[in-house]
Amino acid sequence: MREKGDLKPSIKQSMVKMIFLYVLVPLFVMLAVLCFLLYRTSYKSTAEAFQMMFDQNLKGIDDAILQSNYASSAMIVYSESNDFLRNYYKAEDEYETDRITGQIANMLANYNATMLGSFQGELIVVMNDGYVINSAKHRRLVAELEDLSWYREMEKNGQYPYWDKDMNDLFDYDPVYSYVVFGRALVRYQTLPLGYALVRIPVENLFRFREDSGFQKGVMAMFSEDGRLLACSDSTISEEDVRSLYAQWQEDGHREGHYGKFYLMASDLIYSRNAVIYVGNAHEMFAHSEQILIYVLVFMIASSLILTGVVMFVSQYITRPILSLSERVQKIGENQPELLKLEENYFQETRMLENRMVEAQKRIEHLLEEVRTETEMKEKARFEALKAQINPHFLFNTLNAIRWKVELKGDKEVADALSALGVLLGETYRNDNEAERISDALDVLDAYVKIMQVRFGEKIQFFCSVPEQLGRYQIPRFCLQPLVENSFIHGLSHTECGIIALRGERVGEDIVLTLVDNGSGLQGKVPVLNEEKSSDKRGINGIGISNVHQRIQAMYGNGYGLSIDSDVEVGFKISLRIPAIKEDDTDEGADRRG
Repeated sequence: MREKGDLKPSIKQSMVKMIFLYVLVPLFVMLAVLCFLLYRTSYKSTAEAFQMMFDQNLKGIDDAILQSNYASSAMIVYSESNDFLRNYYKAEDEYETDRITGQIANMLANYNATMLGSFQGELIVVMNDGYVINSAKHRRLVAELEDLSWYREMEKNGQYPYWDKDMNDLFDYDPVYSYVVFGRALVRYQTLPLGYALVRIPVENLFRFREDSGFQKGVMAMFSEDGRLLACSDSTISEEDVRSLYAQWQEDGHREGHYGKFYLMASDLIYSRNAVIYVGNAHEMFAHSEQILIYVLVFMIASSLILTGVVMFVSQYITRPILSLSERVQKIGENQPELLKLEENYFQETRMLENRMVEAQKRIEHLLEEVRTETEMKEKARFEALKAQINPHFLFNTLNAIRWKVELKGDKEVADALSALGVLLGETYRNDNEAERISDALDVLDAYVKIMQVRFGEKIQFFCSVPEQLGRYQIPRFCLQPLVENSFIHGLSHTECGIIALRGERVGEDIVLTLVDNGSGLQGKVPVLNEEKSSDKRGINGIGISNVHQRIQAMYGNGYGLSIDSDVEVGFKISLRIPAIKEDDTDEGADRRG
């Protein structure tokens, strides 16, 4: 108890003061810092997510423009295209003109299908006499070319693409899509233009929004170098606001940031002089971050009030027995230790705590002994596991030793089988790269065929016709063996005279490997290549055909993979299509084809 005239604070006052100063205040500060960090982290994560989606969309736009530039430049570079255009002006009668016009139309249809089909683009040609040729129909312009403003600007640009929305009038009307259009002169070696190539690209295929609903509420727009609005996606944001924000971005040059109530992301395109911007409502974009800030603030206020009440209650609850104990501690000097004992049942928890500490000490000693025993057992088990491991090199060396012993005894067939098995095991343990040379894959396949022929004998023959020049190109590992294994196991296992043939050829920018056999075939079954990974683990590596198809598509895109010819009446036919990529191609130059 406090004596009269004692100005020192009581235990209760000191406890409340210390808890407030050293617990609640630091806790409140940490919560405030945490609130700020959570908001900044959430804001930054949201901004990065939007920026990532914007960058992905930019890459798609650049790819579409690059492909469109390539399609239009092909009209300039390819001599056959130039010959068609020159022959148009040399035509002496209407019949000759119609024939050459048809040739140009067929050429345009080929370009549209092979180069622009992935994003539904379209290429047309405007001749110098105002005759418009596309892949479907042809017509003559009503107005003179010199009277059209975009034509005059396109003449100034020459071979360099000029973008203008008014060019869309030359294409067939399409109510489904809106388009962005550019044109360029078909001129070579500083000669007079042979005509003008115009390309239109659907805006919907350029501005491909991600699934995020906040991103979809914004608007993407493309502007020309001189500030003309070329295309704009549908949105609640007006074109006037989009033009104004684009002008502000041109002034300050920031790639992203807040502009009033809007959030802007912008970038210049790589393959054109155009720029693309994304404008979204900042409040809607960062609503999640603002909600987090509100929730944390509410939590801070509620926690502070609750903690204050808890501190008052705990201080009262703790100080009362402490004051009683302090009165007894004062009697230590009387050399009567029995007076230090609390009253019966008053500090029963203290006596229980003392008993529990003794019990805890015994349990700790017991647990330490168990830990030591368990550690020794684990170390022994680890040592035994290390001793049980078989080094792959030891396995290969042993296999080679057996093969040499067999060869010395004159059993060449078994020796060859062991040699082939060694090749397969070496390829299985090797896990350096996802892809390998086709020549290496054929060596492994040859080893596999030798082993299977040991099993099936001479009733199954294998023929390989892959040109030597294809051997330097890359192919995913373990792609050919599952196809041949399928023919051996499922198609020819019950055939007395089976034939398997593998043929390889270069088709444009791709390589196609086709495997056929004279086995039982599909037998009315519908082939499914996009199913989940099969549980069938039969064979040297347990890789199924559907797994091969999915791996190829994951590496190169949906345009590649396996295709089964279900029209074959006898046997089975499957083709593998991969891009022609040489071994020295890098990730940055993956589009380079030999």
